[in-house]
Formats: sequence, structure tokens, C-alpha cells
Amino acid sequence: MNKKSVRILLQILLAAVVVFVVFDFVRDYRNEQQVREEASQTEISTVEEADETDEQPAEDTEFGYSEDLETESETESENAEETPSPMTYGADPGYTIYDFELQKIGSDETVKISDFRGQKVFLNFWASWCPPCVVEAPHLQSFAESQDDVVVLGVNVTVSESDLNNVQGFIDEHGLTFPNVYGAEEMFDLFYVESLPTSLFIDSKGVIQERVVGPVTEDVLNAHFSMID
Repeated sequence: MNKKSVRILLQILLAAVVVFVVFDFVRDYRNEQQVREEASQTEISTVEEADETDEQPAEDTEFGYSEDLETESETESENAEETPSPMTYGADPGYTIYDFELQKIGSDETVKISDFRGQKVFLNFWASWCPPCVVEAPHLQSFAESQDDVVVLGVNVTVSESDLNNVQGFIDEHGLTFPNVYGAEEMFDLFYVESLPTSLFIDSKGVIQERVVGPVTEDVLNAHFSMID
């Protein structure tokens, strides 16, 4: 092959390369243009949809509030403003204590809380298995022996006892002489008895003055009842 033939072959190859490069560039350019047009159309479509959404009226959202919640709020507000009268019965401080009649432990007699009207009462809920009740028992007995105008009344949480013999055994072991009764199951919910011991300070008119959860000492009893009529 002479030099002239080689030159012609090189020119043909060079021309082919140039054509390929130009073709590739044009193809990429067209693809880019197509992508830009599609992106532009998508953006326009999105904007139009957003405009349509903005033009639509917002729907009401239900929160389950409405009249029921307002009524409850108004009722709670009214109740908060009301001060219980001395003859309003309840289990909270400020209310006259619910009356009840329960069987006295170790006896066929029954005891009513209203029997002690005119005297101040320390109403104590206890159980034989309760360690704080064991600690508290001597203080209650000593206090009861020293008082003429205050009655200590124990209410055994009978539904929690595994053996009723333990109840009388507790009284005998600690030498308790103040009245104790078997408590009825429904009264523990009525008086919010969740922890033991739970006690109520009640004045001579039968109005609850204070609720105490946990054991008390004789000094605490003397101090509290000295401020109660």
C-alpha cells in the first residue's frame, strides 16, 4: 500500500470519527431538551393542581369536642365553684360522711357511724397483713384510751384477708379495745381505700375534715384533733 492510499484511509477514519462525535452530541442534546420539556410540563401540572387545591374550601375536622365536652367543662366549673354544705353526703373532706352499719368484730352487735354524732371520730381502715397497720395499732390504742370526746373506729378491709381468724388475732395481739367492724366490700370503693392504712378525721357534726394515707402516731392524732371541733 502506497502513501497515497494510507492518507486516504486515514482521512476516511477521521471523517467517520467526526460524524460519530457529532451524532452523539446531537442525540444527547435532544435527550436533554426532551427531559427539560417533560420537567417543565410536570411543574406546570403541579402548580395547577396546587392552585385547584387552594381554591377548594377546607373541610371541617371533627375532634370529638363539640357540645359534650363543653357541657362537661361547664359542669366541672360549676362544681368547682360550689362549696359542699354540711349536710351534703360524701367521702371527701368538707362532706358529711356517708352513714353505714357494720357488724362489730367478735360480736353480733352492729355499729353505725351516726351513733357517734356529737363526738369526733377517727375512722381507720386496716388489715391484719398490713405492716404499717401493725406499727400504727399501739398508737391508736393509746390515743383511744386518753380521749373522752374522740372515738377511734377501726374498719377491717375484710375482702383482703386470707383468713378471718387473723382479724380477731390482730385485735387480741395488740390489745385493741376501741370498736372495730368488718368492712363491706362496696364501701372501700366508696371511700377510695386503695392503700392501707387509710384514715379520716371527722368532726363532731359528722363532717370529714381530712384524709390521711399511711400510719399516724399518737402525737399526730392529738395535734390534728385539737384543731377540730
